[in-house]
Amino acid sequence: MSEPYAYHTPVLLEEVIRLLPQKSDGVFLDGTLGGGGHFRAMAEQLDAAGTLIGIDRDPEAVIWNRDRLGSCRPAVIIEQARFSEFDQVLKRHRISSLDGILLDLGVSSHQIDSPARGFSYLQEGDLDMRMDPSAGVPAHELLRTASAAELAAILCDFGEVAGAAKIAAAIKNRSAARPLRTSADLSACCAKIFKNRLSIKLLAKIFQALRIAVNDELGELQRSLAKVLDFLRPGGRLAVIAYHSLEDRIVKNYMRENERACICPPESPRCVCDRLPLFKRITGKAVRPSAQEIARNRRCRSARLRVAERTWAVR
Repeated sequence: MSEPYAYHTPVLLEEVIRLLPQKSDGVFLDGTLGGGGHFRAMAEQLDAAGTLIGIDRDPEAVIWNRDRLGSCRPAVIIEQARFSEFDQVLKRHRISSLDGILLDLGVSSHQIDSPARGFSYLQEGDLDMRMDPSAGVPAHELLRTASAAELAAILCDFGEVAGAAKIAAAIKNRSAARPLRTSADLSACCAKIFKNRLSIKLLAKIFQALRIAVNDELGELQRSLAKVLDFLRPGGRLAVIAYHSLEDRIVKNYMRENERACICPPESPRCVCDRLPLFKRITGKAVRPSAQEIARNRRCRSARLRVAERTWAVR
């Protein structure tokens, strides 16, 4: 893997660059900076009159990208922040509108491959899972304090785990005797519960559910999307890459709702709401990685890119 992509290989890179507006003097936001692959490619599309903002809640990502800025033509802003806080970053820099927004959701390869972060069921490490290690409650603390019912809800809602109640009760029962402090502890606990019937897919769902809960990932996405229309200029585009059905469903429904015109009740004889579409979807169906990209990067296989363009309608 080349050094620029040693942190994280950007997914659907060519498609993102092709589908975001080609405005060399525009103002663009990468709300999930990660390894900066998309960020640097976006910078190459801009000239000295352009502005590129990159934010990430993970301090390691911020440091990584600041150390590798190189000579960028556009003005560059890099800050540590949740992507739902992008409006605060823009206001600090007196930026009122954007020509494009990119959100690449989920977890980076660097986070997965760092044992100390506790994201992976394949490695020994503290069961933390926080994208910002200085904020919030780590996964092992969540497992300790959550009731069996709360844990079941997490597994069901965020991992779509079948039999979540039984699994949660078994995890709580076993962890009462020996607290689950590491990712290996949780993996071993699940292996004992299922004996020889534990699949990698089920274990991945359990870890995914905990990670989403620890970082409030779906709440972050919803809060961020609620602010997009206040900052995206007419003709500007929102591009979102999702990696599982939960977040992709939120994005799809958001774009669908805002591309609707009249929202009057069906029984209304004529339109009285005068509502105009706020978005025009650029991608009818989600764009998926090619077979060639999946062969190069197996972790991208579940990625789905959706893009919508802001219309001239007033909200």
